[in-house]
Amino acid sequence: MLVTLVFQLCGLQTYAGPGAPFGSTLALLWCVGNCILYVGVLAYCLIERRWLFADLRTGTGINVIPFIKSSITVVTHLVVLLEALLARGIYRALDVRVTSVDGTLDELAGGTASAHLTQARIQFRNKLVLFGAFCCAIELGILAMIYPHPVQRVIWCLTVPSLVIIRMKHLHHAYHIDRLTARFGVLREQMESLVASRPISPGRLELARDKVPPKVTSLDRWKMNASHRPAVIDPWTLRNPTELAKSLGTDAPSDAKHLRRIFAAKSTYLTLWHASKDLNGCCVYSQLANLLQNFIQCTCDLYSLYALLYLNQFGDIFGFILSIVATFTALGIVLAACENCRNQ
Repeated sequence: MLVTLVFQLCGLQTYAGPGAPFGSTLALLWCVGNCILYVGVLAYCLIERRWLFADLRTGTGINVIPFIKSSITVVTHLVVLLEALLARGIYRALDVRVTSVDGTLDELAGGTASAHLTQARIQFRNKLVLFGAFCCAIELGILAMIYPHPVQRVIWCLTVPSLVIIRMKHLHHAYHIDRLTARFGVLREQMESLVASRPISPGRLELARDKVPPKVTSLDRWKMNASHRPAVIDPWTLRNPTELAKSLGTDAPSDAKHLRRIFAAKSTYLTLWHASKDLNGCCVYSQLANLLQNFIQCTCDLYSLYALLYLNQFGDIFGFILSIVATFTALGIVLAACENCRNQ
């Protein structure tokens, strides 16, 4: 509940869930209001650029580095919000796909899957709280270090919400990846148990190294008579294991139960695979904009660091370093989530 509320307040999640239409409407209106507000902020930055970004060293023109950094940050914030609006249906379909397998996973795991998924939610909630506190502490420290001038404080107030939400978008992406990872982890354990705990029955032929059957080619499979192939049966709608055993050409109920679990694992994997494709489709443009903003921000901060070192102004260096650390922390969280999901 806390994680969903945080992302809704950031405008990154414009729905509350299938059973909460009023909350989804409020989240949608909140995101639309944020879009309108930050269109106005971007227009204000462009109109008042000669006052906000005046070059204090020369007294003429604008300081290009903070102007580029601030304007790109606000534009990226708008891209993130617009994608949350346009991909609202895809996010809803993703949520339905991910939650639809929970019952099957719980049955496969003997009732232990729900505890594993709850633990994964608690871990991500703690991760989100720690990152939020870390990010807020860094931004307040930067405000105290390098923004003593009133105009610089105005720039900070205009752009820091966009910078925070851009980082939170990385966490929002990692949230959905971690949801998939937790379910893939449960499914992986069950598939490993299916393979490891399945003994060879006495009536079966145990293959020796010199008695391996020839490999069936695609042409051989095409020539097979379709009438001899068993029908694909939904394992969870068929209540009688004896009927499943007969339909699969075996008389052992244990074989039918085992095949039923295999079908359930396969259908669950396909559902999660389609959910991962949905996630890849609904985070493309926002993550591209985020990566571009991260690159521009780091370039501007490194250039500012070089200028400060050249002018021997060492007091403001730590603020730029902290800003880079916070950005790369958010990026590292989502990359670690991707790697963990790939491993599962």
